[in-house]
Amino acid sequence: MRSIPIVLTVLVAASAMAETAVPPVEPIGFTSVASALKELEARDGDGVIVTHADGWTVVNEPARAAQWSFTPVGHYAYPAVVRRTIKHSPTGSVSVETASLCEAPEIQCSKLLAEFAALNERISQALKARGRQVPSQLPQ
Repeated sequence: MRSIPIVLTVLVAASAMAETAVPPVEPIGFTSVASALKELEARDGDGVIVTHADGWTVVNEPARAAQWSFTPVGHYAYPAVVRRTIKHSPTGSVSVETASLCEAPEIQCSKLLAEFAALNERISQALKARGRQVPSQLPQ
């Protein structure tokens, strides 16, 4: 994904709005990728921002410090959605919690999650460079 600076900006801005307590991992909350896309796109403009770039649909929920990334048609892991949420611990550390729903074969889903884990690590490094504490391991 070529929009790493945009993603980083959105996630850092969203982190400012996130609560300081770290709740348990939240399930994805949808039974299918199509239903997630339909429901989230319907919220556009109601505290939610939907964008389309390079075939990806990205849904940002600033109030929840969450970003949903939907794979484009033709992507090796289509259909899939990955939700990343900025979490703050009581000690002030910041992490990126990742949840996904992938309807592609397991090997493609694993590859997609590995790519997001690498992106999360780059975000972690950028946050560290800005002086924020980030745990050495980001949750998968």
